[in-house]
Amino acid sequence: MLDIIALIAPVFGLIGLGFLAAKGRLLDAPAPRVLALFGYKIAMPALLFRAMAGVGEVPVSPLWLALTYIAGIAATWILAVLATRLVLRRPAEDAPAFAMGACFSNGVMLGFPVILLALGPEAATPMAFLATCETVLLWIFGTLHMGLVTREKGRAGLRALGAVLLDVARNPLILALAAGLAWSTTGIAIPAIPARLVDLLAGAAIPVSLFALGMSLAAYEFRGQASSVATLCVLKLVLYPALAFWLATEVFQLPRIWAGALVIYVAMPVGANAFIFAARYDRAVGSISAAVAVSTVLSVVTVTLALAFLAHRGIVIPL
Repeated sequence: MLDIIALIAPVFGLIGLGFLAAKGRLLDAPAPRVLALFGYKIAMPALLFRAMAGVGEVPVSPLWLALTYIAGIAATWILAVLATRLVLRRPAEDAPAFAMGACFSNGVMLGFPVILLALGPEAATPMAFLATCETVLLWIFGTLHMGLVTREKGRAGLRALGAVLLDVARNPLILALAAGLAWSTTGIAIPAIPARLVDLLAGAAIPVSLFALGMSLAAYEFRGQASSVATLCVLKLVLYPALAFWLATEVFQLPRIWAGALVIYVAMPVGANAFIFAARYDRAVGSISAAVAVSTVLSVVTVTLALAFLAHRGIVIPL
């Protein structure tokens, strides 16, 4: 357990430093947005491009990872909808936002650093495929679900789905993944100078993203709607990872590194994309905002326990 704590402490330590810097106004007001954009649009794409460009032979087809992930999403999405309607007694229009909150992980800014530290560079390949699946599938599922419950049909629904697909196609992470995968098919090594540039940017991705995440948390509201936030946190931090573990190890029997990457990825707290989705449709915005902040704080404990459990099962080997 001490090995796990030593592994995870610097990750959450950087988040804490970012949070304290924002609360103490040590940096100018635009700093959180600038750092987050640099991490999201420049540094993290460099990390993903490097990971995909170096992809060699994979132990199983990525299709099995995608199927495992989709099965976990489907089950968690249904549970979130049932919880929204039957437990929280909220309107059907809130269900898509709650389902997004239960399924959309903070996989890029927080999940990637933890996965790489816990599983090593071999986890970069499944990690990249997970990021692709999450961005594409969840935005499509959420948009279609919202169109269904709001009875948005015809051209309006098609326009909303078309806008989502266009956003996904222009997503810098997706573009970096596609470019890296395309480069890997050539079998050509990246030239020395560009490779060094990519390495420098990729090296900045994790610390900048974690620090920016901490600063952004200072803007989220922690107060209000305790039952909704508690329900989301249980779904996101407990039930979803448990489902993913069962599917990855018992049903689809993924290789150790791939199973570990999937479980750690979905064990991350509620991602900011869930808040963006809620804000776009003006549904459950307060609940999702609070869940982003509260689940991130709680994940200090839950992610540590998840890693300890995976280590006990021989999936994560403490460094």
